[in-house]
Amino acid sequence: MYPMPTTAPTLADLSGRAPGDEAVRDHRVSRTWGDLEERTNAIGRGLGALGVAPGDHVALVATNRGSSWRCCSGPCAAEPCSRLSRPAGRPTRWAGLSRTPAAPSWSPTPARAGQPPLGPGVALVDLDADFDAWIGHHDTSPLPADLGGWRMSFTSGTTGRPKGVARQRDLDVPFCESFPRSAGWARLLGLPADAPHLVVSRLFHGAPLSFGLSALAAGAPMRILDRWEPQDALEALGDGVGSSSWVPSQFRSVLALPDEVRSAFDPSALGTVVHGGEPCPEELKRRIIAWWGPILTEYYGCSEGGLTLATAEEWLERPGTVGRPIEGQRIRVLDDDGHDVPTGTEGQIYFEYETGRAFRYANDDAKTERAHVGDAFTAGDRGWLDDDGYLFITGRTSDVIVTGGVNVYPAEIEAALSGVAGIADLAVVAGPDELRGEQPVAFVALASGADPDEVAEALEDAARSSLAGEKRPRAVEFVDAVPRDPTGKLLRRSLEERVWGDRPRFAG
Repeated sequence: MYPMPTTAPTLADLSGRAPGDEAVRDHRVSRTWGDLEERTNAIGRGLGALGVAPGDHVALVATNRGSSWRCCSGPCAAEPCSRLSRPAGRPTRWAGLSRTPAAPSWSPTPARAGQPPLGPGVALVDLDADFDAWIGHHDTSPLPADLGGWRMSFTSGTTGRPKGVARQRDLDVPFCESFPRSAGWARLLGLPADAPHLVVSRLFHGAPLSFGLSALAAGAPMRILDRWEPQDALEALGDGVGSSSWVPSQFRSVLALPDEVRSAFDPSALGTVVHGGEPCPEELKRRIIAWWGPILTEYYGCSEGGLTLATAEEWLERPGTVGRPIEGQRIRVLDDDGHDVPTGTEGQIYFEYETGRAFRYANDDAKTERAHVGDAFTAGDRGWLDDDGYLFITGRTSDVIVTGGVNVYPAEIEAALSGVAGIADLAVVAGPDELRGEQPVAFVALASGADPDEVAEALEDAARSSLAGEKRPRAVEFVDAVPRDPTGKLLRRSLEERVWGDRPRFAG
C-alpha cells in the first residue's frame, strides 16, 4: 500500500477533469474545478481558524448554491440544513459574517477513528452572508491529505424528531479517498459522467446532495436550481442535462404543465433520472416513462444506509417494485417477533450488511438498539419480497390506519387513487371514526380547471373498483396544496393534526 501524500490531490485530479472545466453552476455563478479547489481550501483553512477541530460539527445554512457541500473536505462533520431550522440552545462559534442564521438542534457525535471526541461547540457557517468576503481572508494552499471531513446525515423528521446518523463508512476514510470513491455510486445509478447532473431539490436533503456529489466525483458538472418551479425545472432538464434526481410529486407538477410547454421538452440527452423519497404510483410512473422514455431508476433507501434499485425495465416487468438491494447488502422481512417471514408475506423491512452493523444514532444507543435485530436494521417500512428477491413496499409502520382492527396503509390507497383525472396531488391519513377507531381520509389538490364534484365522483368509483371496503376513504377534503417539505416529502403529520385536533389517536 502506498503511503498517503502530505497534501491532498486537487478536486480536478480526483474527478479526472481539467482545472479549467466547469464544475458547478448555480443561479448566481459558474465555477471551474480550479475555482472550486481554491475556495474549498480556503473554507478548510477558515474553519481551522475558527477553532474547528477534528470531530466537531459545522452547520451549513444555505440556499441552493454550489457552496453547500464544501465543508466536507475540512476537519469536521458537516450538515447542510434549511434556513427554516430553529436553534435548540446549543452554544455556537460564529464565522464573523454579517448575520447569525437559524440552526437546527445538534447533539455531539463520535469523531472519526483516531480523532478526538466532539467538544461542546458547534460552528455555524452561513453560506449566503458575506461568504465571499470571509473566504478571501484565508489561504488557498492545499489541505493535508489525511483530513477526514464527512457529512452528518439526519433522518427527515417527518415522523418524529430528526436523528443524526453516524455511518461507519463515513467515519473512517479521509476526504481525498471518500470523494473519488463516491463516484462508484454514480456508476451504480447509471449517472453519465460526460453530461451535467441537474439538482432540482433542496441541497440540505440527503439523496439529491448525495447523488449530485457522486456525479460530480465522476466528473459530471453539477447544475443547481435555486428553487423548485416546474416549468424552469423542465427547461433546465432539457438543456443538455444527462441525469437528475426527482421525487414523484415533481413528476406530477411537470405533467400538469400546459401541453405546449410539455411538447417543447426534448428528453433526448437524458441518460438517467433517479427517483425515490416517497411511493410513486403506478399510473404516474407509466406516464413519465411514456413521455421521457425508459430512463427512470427508482431507489428505496434511508439515511441509515440501506439501498435498493430498480431500472425502468425491471419495474415494467414487475410494476410496483423498488428493486433489489445493492451488492454487499441483503433484505430481510421480519414479523413482529423478529422472525423471517416466507416469500410473498408482508412484514417489517430490514437491511443487513455483509460487514456487520453499519451505523448508530448519535447520542442515542437505546434508539440504535430498537432499530436493530442483530445486525439488521429497519427504518420502519413494511413490505414483501417476491421469489426473485425484488422488494415491494406496502407502507410505513408509523403511518398505519387501524380501522375496525384491520391495518391499512395509506400508500396503497394513494397508489390506487392518484391516477384519477383532475388530481394534482393526493395524500391519505388516519382520521377518527367512532365505530372503527380510525378511518382513511383523503386530501386532494385539484389540477387547474378540474371540477371538484367530478373528481369526487371519480375518486369514489376508483376506490370502489380497486380497494377493499375498509381501505376506501370515508371523507375527501379538497385543499389548495398538499403540504410537503422543501424536498417534496409529504408532511403527513400536519394533515393528521388537522383531522384529529386535540383528540388522541386510537392507533397512537
